[in-house]
Amino acid sequence: MQRYTIRFLTFISVLSFSFFSCKSTNKDIGEHTYFGGEIVNPNTNYIVLSKDNAHHDTIYLDKNNRFFHKVENLKEGIYSFKHNPENQILILEKGDSILIRLNTLEFDESLVFTGRGAVKNNFLIDMFLQNETERKRVENTDFKQTPIAFKKNQDSLLRLRLKAFDRLTSKHNLSNLAQKLAESSFMYDFYSRYEMYFYRHFGMTSLDPFKDLPKSFFVYRKDVDYNDDDLKRLYSYHQFLNNHIINSSYCNYIKTKTYPKNQAEITVNELSIIDSIITHPYIKNNLLRGFTAKFLLESEDHHSSNEVLKHYLAKSTNKKFQKELKKLSRSTSRLKPNNIIPDQDLIKSDGETIRLSSLFVKPVTALYFWSIESKNHYVRAHKKASYLSTIYPEIDFIAINTDAEQTKNWLKTIKRHHYNLGYEYEFKYPKCSSEELVIHYRNKVILVDLEGRIINANADLFSTTFEDKLMRYTSFASLQK
Repeated sequence: MQRYTIRFLTFISVLSFSFFSCKSTNKDIGEHTYFGGEIVNPNTNYIVLSKDNAHHDTIYLDKNNRFFHKVENLKEGIYSFKHNPENQILILEKGDSILIRLNTLEFDESLVFTGRGAVKNNFLIDMFLQNETERKRVENTDFKQTPIAFKKNQDSLLRLRLKAFDRLTSKHNLSNLAQKLAESSFMYDFYSRYEMYFYRHFGMTSLDPFKDLPKSFFVYRKDVDYNDDDLKRLYSYHQFLNNHIINSSYCNYIKTKTYPKNQAEITVNELSIIDSIITHPYIKNNLLRGFTAKFLLESEDHHSSNEVLKHYLAKSTNKKFQKELKKLSRSTSRLKPNNIIPDQDLIKSDGETIRLSSLFVKPVTALYFWSIESKNHYVRAHKKASYLSTIYPEIDFIAINTDAEQTKNWLKTIKRHHYNLGYEYEFKYPKCSSEELVIHYRNKVILVDLEGRIINANADLFSTTFEDKLMRYTSFASLQK
């Protein structure tokens, strides 16, 4: 680690010398914006810098895995940079010259900013990591507290964040935009917690938001701008809007004393709320897309999926998203129980290409999916599959890698961990196959029978009910013999 640090500091010194050399004037330094850095253990030879979900700049790494780029036509605010498959955001303003260093093995945790404009971005990533850490504890324990105890606990944590923000602004001369983004990065995460607290109780307890919550519980809502252009790319803001819409939907049911018949009705109500309170095209279309996609991915009823999609199309103005969700709807409809699973090309560990359908030789086959970039997940997934295969010998557990352009690293990984190569494959065409099989979350398992007919297209490898399902499916399969 020390060797890498010394090398990176040397890199910074070289760039600084070049940047402030006689070839650069003070006018150049103040007017232009630069973005550079070093990627340790790169997955590809480039990164993509973008704004507003539009392609912006593809920046290639040199032979030392470094890059330095002048940002043209800068629009100040939040940008994202992606080094496949991970991404993160940063604030870019006129005159910034920001360098990053990260290790892809610990993408967010290793990310460090240096240079002009680094302070605000280091604060941003620190808040992101703190939000992630605290959110796990909040979801596991704090939501069980009484409303008063929960509010008191969160207010105490918020005061610590505000002190950190005050230290930042007192020591550094940040622009109004940078201050707004830095403060919003944690404030909206706390707003999300208050929203989530109630809807986590909806239907589970008798909690009434109009009677049982302190009057100050949702006091922040009066100051929220639901169409804030500056915050549209900020993760905590987007999460707050999601949680607020879910909460608003449940509150509507409580106000009218009517309760939803099914999830399709809830989703249609959520889409209507988005349509009524969000006017910003980017924010509105992203929210509509998110809520609709979630429903389509989880629905097993074709009629309900069509009904929700119809409501979405009536409200969305983004043609690209519309096309995407129509395609998703078609894909999910093909993955209903008793349908034949769409066949795919797979690559074996010896390089041979085979068809997915050739693997179905037992009464039940369980297909699970993994990526090199999620080590904790793939280690747990393989361990769980190995354990289950000893209990259910009549089931084949097939591991399929979903990474693009990672064949060499895939082979190194499965050999390093001594996985059984007879059950290890990778998609030949990862993007197409992932779309056709709708691989949208890490724990997904597709269960098929001997003929390739789908038994369950959305099983969860780590669900507490997964083994019960396996017992039921294998018992049923034995009766069919």
